[in-house]
Amino acid sequence: MENRILLKARDLMVLNGVRYVTMDDLATQLGISKKTIYQFYKDKEALVLAVVELELDEQKIMCQRSQATADNALHEMFMLLADIQEMFKKMNPLTVMEIHKYFPEAFKKIQEHKDRFMHNVVKTNLLKGIEQGVYRKDIDPEILTIYRIETSLITFNTQFFPLSKFNLGNVNVQIMEHYIYGIVSPEGLRLLNQYKHEASSKNELVEDNQFIKN
Repeated sequence: MENRILLKARDLMVLNGVRYVTMDDLATQLGISKKTIYQFYKDKEALVLAVVELELDEQKIMCQRSQATADNALHEMFMLLADIQEMFKKMNPLTVMEIHKYFPEAFKKIQEHKDRFMHNVVKTNLLKGIEQGVYRKDIDPEILTIYRIETSLITFNTQFFPLSKFNLGNVNVQIMEHYIYGIVSPEGLRLLNQYKHEASSKNELVEDNQFIKN
């Protein structure tokens, strides 16, 4: 039951935003009483914290999968970009900023994840890419790690990117592609264009198959 509550809470918060999902909403969706929810989570803050920890654990798995299966450091980055794009399609863009504003303990977990785990992922990727020749040899891995990590959250800042003007998924892609194009070597650029062409062909095939089914 605890896992069922957690997964449904995650679905609702990702879709609708954290602030507007109440314990009443969750109980109704699950067909249970609020008392049952409180047996596992003492309040909404505890539930939000658990949802954030679940998301961060899944992000770790996503990163580790890319590290294990990618052909090289650039391919790993490209795979992560594709995963992030899928995540944005399902996500209410206000979610992270709401956590920042209303749930400080949960946001602290996000900061710790960013400053420790993601810092290590990005820096390791840069060092590997330099060694493999797909990234430029003259870049500073530590400076660019900090740059990449800190620009990852700016996507969610509606002061800079108001939702009335911007699709935050597109904003994230633009920022990440800017980062990638800035670090690739000539060989990396060749591979990047190859990966983009392959992804485009795959998307066209999926769209064609959906059209045939319809």
